Amino acid sequence: MLRLIYRILLIFHTRFLTLTGGSLNDIGKSEMQQKVNAIIEREGMDGIARMLNTTGHTLQIIIDGLTQPEGFDIRKVSNGLALGFYFVFSLTTDFDKPDFKRSIVCLEDLTTGTILTGRVENATLFGVFVDIGVGKAGLIPIRNITEDKLSKAKKRRSLGLGPGEKVEVRVREIDIPRSRITLDLLRVF
Repeated sequence: MLRLIYRILLIFHTRFLTLTGGSLNDIGKSEMQQKVNAIIEREGMDGIARMLNTTGHTLQIIIDGLTQPEGFDIRKVSNGLALGFYFVFSLTTDFDKPDFKRSIVCLEDLTTGTILTGRVENATLFGVFVDIGVGKAGLIPIRNITEDKLSKAKKRRSLGLGPGEKVEVRVREIDIPRSRITLDLLRVF
């Protein structure tokens, strides 16, 4: 479901950028804010929403995302807001957000052995993908998910982890050229 929402918001972003005459390079700059303000003054929010065939709420999400200052960290947003084509989990679910380390924001910041918390994004037959706050989900191979690492408080029918579960992981391998992160599950909260 979240992938569908990402795609929809990305499509609307592209249409809105075309309307403003802006480009991806303008995002986060004052020029984008000026272009957005100009089209809002000219067409009004309702008019733009009609042109994009969307709702005022979705349009506001797009505008918020395109006008954030350069270097804005989406992970620090609370209150269930959605900004840009990033969609904060709590808008569609009641999950708490993971505690990301402030010093680790991209793949290059990771080191083998680093312990992080994250949220399960997707579960597959070969493992579980976890958002650890670096813009790329890490994989916990299925062989690393054992009963002793799962939460004792939660009854389970299987060793599977589901989307939204908060986990603590250790970085096992980092393959920067292939943008792959292999994780080891330490525990489930």
